[in-house]
Amino acid sequence: MSITATIILPTTDNRGALLPFSVGAVQRQTISDFELFIIGDGVSEETRTIIYQLMQQDNRIHFVDQPKHPRRGEVYRHQVLQQAKGRIVAYLCDRDLWLPNHLATLACCLQQANLVTTGLYSVQEDDRLFIPFRPMRPAGISFSTLSTVGHTLDFYHQLPYGWRTTPPSIPTDVYMWQQMLAQPNCRPFTNWLPTVLYFKRGDHPGWTVAQRHPELSRWFGRLQSPHTLQPALDNALSQVIYDRNRLRIKWISLRGKSLNQLPNWFSQKIRYWLNPLLKPVTEETDWPAPIESVH
Repeated sequence: MSITATIILPTTDNRGALLPFSVGAVQRQTISDFELFIIGDGVSEETRTIIYQLMQQDNRIHFVDQPKHPRRGEVYRHQVLQQAKGRIVAYLCDRDLWLPNHLATLACCLQQANLVTTGLYSVQEDDRLFIPFRPMRPAGISFSTLSTVGHTLDFYHQLPYGWRTTPPSIPTDVYMWQQMLAQPNCRPFTNWLPTVLYFKRGDHPGWTVAQRHPELSRWFGRLQSPHTLQPALDNALSQVIYDRNRLRIKWISLRGKSLNQLPNWFSQKIRYWLNPLLKPVTEETDWPAPIESVH
């Protein structure tokens, strides 16, 4: 029987303590007909115990327990997708959280496209959200992280290889997306709406589970209380609009200058930026930064 989504959630080692948060974000999706495969790539006994507890609470959760792979367990993902039942396939890193509309957004976009990525909110160290700049690729899609990407299962079955062991110098997900984009029948699409809370990885190997746990716990609590989460989302979007308008104003101020006027104009601007006290009263000043919501 077909369902809407197959979800792949890879994990490894001792990250079991983080799974109630990432799995909980999946369970809070507005789409409920999914199957979730937690792929264990050399997990500890403690992590294994936590996964079994999650399975007992929700029969949509399945566990693929495998020994540590030389890379990130790519071949295990391929094996799972041979038995998957979802119309679409989505991925979630065990250190990220989906907003409740993520699966619905992917499912809608994958009605026409067969490879989709959404936007994300990057969680900053000062507990703010930031929407990072993402350059547009020639194929018209802008990938950011594993947790934002989805594709149709039918498209996956048409690939020459699927998930496979990645060469050492290439990120595993990038290697996979390159394979997909190389197919002549690939129909990629970027939905710029942020639907993922992305948590900074840090320098390899990054934060320990003990360091990461309080951060995910705090933000998962906000996911369960929309009135506390929404101000943070609104402030991040306001900052994007503010930055865009500032850029537009600076571009408008550039228009109307002849080529022989530009060197002196740029020189004057640089002097003003280096020493704001030199700026005359008539010079157009920057807009004030957006005011954060207070709740």
